Amino acid sequence: MTIPEHIGKYEIRREIGKGAMGTVYEGFDPVIERPVAIKTILAEYLANVESTSAVARFKLEAQAGGRLQHPAIVGVYEYGEDADMAFIVMEYVPGQQLRRLMRERGRFELIDVFEVMKQLLSALDYSHKHGVVHRDIKPANVMVLSGMKVKVMDFGVAKMESSSLTQVGTVLGTPTHIAPEQLIGLPADGRADLWSAAVILYELLTGHGPFLAETPASVLHNVLHVDPAPPSSLDSSVPAVFDDLLARALAKKPEDRFQSARDFTNALLAAFVKSKPTPAAAGGKAESSSPSAPPRRDDRGTPADKRPTRAAAPLPLPPETLAEIESSLVRSIGPLAKHLVRQSAMQARSVEEFYAALAENVPEGVERSSFLKHVGRLTAAGSASVPPAAGRPPEAAAAKPVAVFDPAILTAAEKRLAQYVGPLAKVLIKRAANDSGDIGELYRKLAEHIDSEPERREFLKGCV
Repeated sequence: MTIPEHIGKYEIRREIGKGAMGTVYEGFDPVIERPVAIKTILAEYLANVESTSAVARFKLEAQAGGRLQHPAIVGVYEYGEDADMAFIVMEYVPGQQLRRLMRERGRFELIDVFEVMKQLLSALDYSHKHGVVHRDIKPANVMVLSGMKVKVMDFGVAKMESSSLTQVGTVLGTPTHIAPEQLIGLPADGRADLWSAAVILYELLTGHGPFLAETPASVLHNVLHVDPAPPSSLDSSVPAVFDDLLARALAKKPEDRFQSARDFTNALLAAFVKSKPTPAAAGGKAESSSPSAPPRRDDRGTPADKRPTRAAAPLPLPPETLAEIESSLVRSIGPLAKHLVRQSAMQARSVEEFYAALAENVPEGVERSSFLKHVGRLTAAGSASVPPAAGRPPEAAAAKPVAVFDPAILTAAEKRLAQYVGPLAKVLIKRAANDSGDIGELYRKLAEHIDSEPERREFLKGCV
């Protein structure tokens, strides 16, 4: 079949790939003037009754991808049909499949493992919160761009809360990456995606799949009945802390795994922190970077740890503001936040540089923008406060009256806040309760930790 000159309004530039029922092209949108990827399914298959399920999945891919707008998920722009074909117009991603990158590299460096998994889990966290379970997470469905930026694609076998296209008993996906409950035809929720993500983590760390075997039947047996070897037993350079993490993430029963992508992310970050060598273990040399951010360079490209040392100058930010910034960062990167705030505060030469260093660790897009707006508000509030008089100890300032709250009120507030910030709610409630004079102030302080303005307003409706 010859390459068409146009599909809809889009100019066709080249063929990217070809499958049994259609082709993927690189196209160009002449109105917005941007490249796009166009996935097609031919009309002959649209009219074929035997292909009904495949066509339904094609439309489902457009529906699932269309409702998701996240920096680590390939965007879907349009679904269309004409006399020759149906097509999905998607974001064009100039990268390569993670599977190909794995074949080239073997096992990945820890810093790259962190970058890939952080973005993949962020995409799954967003997808699950919007009612979409991917159900076919595998390296071939993860694109990697320059700078180790990740894009999840191909929601063709996804399950949406509002859809009945995929029924119990239907097995779809790739055997080496299918969760056990999917394999035996049971209902699958977001924990199945997390299991598949754990398979990818295992491969990134070791260079080997945890359930590979010579025959498909043996693969299925391994997935259902065999616990994979601890990663550190296959490669001594893999920190042993990942053994327990992957044992939980690859548990056969969904209830024994991480229950959300955020839980998985927090555990992964904690493992990376523990795996970092101490100064003594590193021969007395202090570390120059965290696992989530490469060493920063100056304008001439000199790494931060190679610059001439300078006397540490404390940033003009009060401790309570730094604590709030840390709490805000925790929602994006978990327990590593405390380490990064401390390190960036010591290295930054200005408040602006401090914020920029922290923002590098927050996923690009709305999440990063919200983080920067939030810390900006905190800084403005901190600079507006009146410092204690010179020569007068801070504790000499007049004590602010603090309310004693009914435990039932705090429990209710914690449950509502947890819907937006997860397990961090327990810590935030304690802090706000110790610094609030009434229930209104308590809720306002808690609302500061919710970055989305609509969600913040919704939360404040619960103020009693």
